[in-house]
Amino acid sequence: MSPMAWKERMPAIEHLTPDSDLHLLLEDGALIRPARWQGNHALFMLPKVPPRLWILSRLKSGFSRFEDRGVLIGDLTFYDEFGAHRLTTHLTSCPAEGWGPQQSPLTRWTSGKALLEFDCPPSSTAVMMSMEICSEGPYRLWPHEEPQSPLT
Repeated sequence: MSPMAWKERMPAIEHLTPDSDLHLLLEDGALIRPARWQGNHALFMLPKVPPRLWILSRLKSGFSRFEDRGVLIGDLTFYDEFGAHRLTTHLTSCPAEGWGPQQSPLTRWTSGKALLEFDCPPSSTAVMMSMEICSEGPYRLWPHEEPQSPLT
C-alpha cells in the first residue's frame, strides 16, 4: 500500500473522541444514559429489571484493528430491594447477539449494540445497574456529529 493510500484511510484526529456515548436501549424504545460514573463503572437507573435490553456505544476508530468493537465490559451488577445480583450472561452465552470476543474469562467486547438478557426474574421496582467498562476509545465521530472541546 502506498503511503498516500494509507493516509487517505486514516480518520482525521479532530474527528475522534474518547467518549463511547454509552447508553442503554429498552424494549419500549426508552434510552437510558448513565446517571453517573464511579471510576470505571457506569451507573444506570432502570425503572425495573427488564427481560432484556441493548447496550449501545460508538465503535472504535480506524486506528485499531478492532474497528467493530464498542466497549470492553467486565462486571455487570444490578441492585434492587433484595440486594446485589451479578449478571453473567454476557460472559457465558455463546454466540451472543452483538457481543464480540472475550478478552478474558471476566470481560467481553460489545460490537456497538449488544443484547443483554437478564438471568433473573423481572422486577417491578426501580433498580440500579453497575457496568464496569474495562477499555474504550478512541471512537470515530461521524460527519453528523460535532467534535467537542475538552473544556465543554
